[in-house]
Amino acid sequence: MTDAKRSALRHWLSDVRESRDHPHDAGIDPCGVRWQRHAEGVLELTPPGLAANADTSDASDSSDGTSPSAAGYRYDAILSCGIHGDETAPIEIVDGILRDIADGKLTLRERVLVVLGNPDAVRAGKRYLEYDLNRLFQGAHAKRAESPVVQRARELEVIVAQFFAGVDGVRRQRRHVDMHTAIRASLFPRFAVVPGTPERPPQATWFDALAAADIEATMRTEQPSVTFSYYTCARFGAESCTLELGKVAPFGENRLEDFAGIDAALRRWLSGGDMAARDDGQVLQAKRFRVAAEIVRRTDAFVLDVPADTPNFTAYPAGTVLARDGENTYTVSHPEERIVFPNPNVANGLRAGVMVVPE
Repeated sequence: MTDAKRSALRHWLSDVRESRDHPHDAGIDPCGVRWQRHAEGVLELTPPGLAANADTSDASDSSDGTSPSAAGYRYDAILSCGIHGDETAPIEIVDGILRDIADGKLTLRERVLVVLGNPDAVRAGKRYLEYDLNRLFQGAHAKRAESPVVQRARELEVIVAQFFAGVDGVRRQRRHVDMHTAIRASLFPRFAVVPGTPERPPQATWFDALAAADIEATMRTEQPSVTFSYYTCARFGAESCTLELGKVAPFGENRLEDFAGIDAALRRWLSGGDMAARDDGQVLQAKRFRVAAEIVRRTDAFVLDVPADTPNFTAYPAGTVLARDGENTYTVSHPEERIVFPNPNVANGLRAGVMVVPE
């Protein structure tokens, strides 16, 4: 039995770090928010005082971030972090938001699924233990040997599908923000990967919202992927992104003031406001790129001709040979291309770098 006076929101992170989490629990937090724990580190939150079966069709057709109607909430929202266990800053951001909701300092007005992706890796303080969880979605887990992280990917896909199915048959806006920190330096320390499909490209309002969150650069991609954010975008039509926020650091050593913009934007959104409307009134623009190509390692002969400490978004002129793999090469074909996520040490068949060009 759950202690009715104990806040599931306030103890979300500590319960995971101390292995005290109890899956498949449910209750009403002292702040009035209804919660349901679907798995370790996964909480579904429903705002108090908003009818779960209300007709919100007018709100769901809106994409301008206006306030929710009195009848209900606008979004079925997913806020995820900890997909990689050593990326602690996003976890601390989410923990702070949940604590402020629990303490009555922030009023929740959206239905939200909070996901701490890889509890085992978080407790170990490692990026991942068996496989990279962010390469196991879109059914990619079925191609791997059974393991705890494979089970976790499968479990998260099921939970997300159930969450987006809703509770009342009403089709609301779907949004997924998946937060990470990078393992290397970047010329744009805060950037977003924004997936889309040819049938459902990301809207300009989504880029505006990300810019208002102090995201300095965006990279739009329609490349099929096995990441968490591509899964929610391609499978459920969600407005999704993978955020890269600074560099990896242990718990307690993050400069959370560096992420004040995204923290404020998430709070505006979850409390029913416009994520794109900054409190200071500024209208910011992020540098926009699109993915031009991916460099894929095919064989053990693969060589990536960039220094190991190359920052994300390093630019290369046309004609530069960046990768060799047997008889195959990758040569920059646009006037200028920038490399993101360079990593020659991936397994064969995985991407070793992403090449982007200005929008």
